[in-house]
Amino acid sequence: MTSLNFKCTPLRTAALLAALGLGGALSAPAWAAGPATAPAPAATSTATPPGKTPHAKAPDVVEDVTLFDVVPGTVYLNGGVGQNDEARMHKDAHNWPLRMTFSDKSSDEFVAGVKLKVFDKAGQAVLRLKDAGPMTFVQLPQGEYHVTASYKGDTLTRNIHIGPKGMDANFHWVI
Repeated sequence: MTSLNFKCTPLRTAALLAALGLGGALSAPAWAAGPATAPAPAATSTATPPGKTPHAKAPDVVEDVTLFDVVPGTVYLNGGVGQNDEARMHKDAHNWPLRMTFSDKSSDEFVAGVKLKVFDKAGQAVLRLKDAGPMTFVQLPQGEYHVTASYKGDTLTRNIHIGPKGMDANFHWVI
């Protein structure tokens, strides 16, 4: 059995509560639940008539579907669609060290559906999302990070530094 050691700090607790309050959801990595298994077939005692071949029943399959690769220990908030959601995220932004927004530079409209990857100084992935935006906030310690954001085939990259006051990173595509 795999277990995660996660130190509960007041900042992480506040961030988790804020994420849940804004419609976020808790998720665990696919490997934490163990392998997907099919339920045991029910025993039947029906006889096959002579000259007929028994039809095998297709097994029930339980699939393990991961919508995005969760990096254990990283807490994030993704959203900002609609004026109410955007206002709530702006109100809570000061609690998140890394605050990213994604927009179309030509129309100055927010965009979603961004493929986002955040790497630490050692090159280890700390966050991977297949459908980020228009606003993504991440709980990360101070330090150096490399961010790649792809939208409609165009990739933007940034090296960022998260300091004591956090970091606002804005990604603008000309579409």
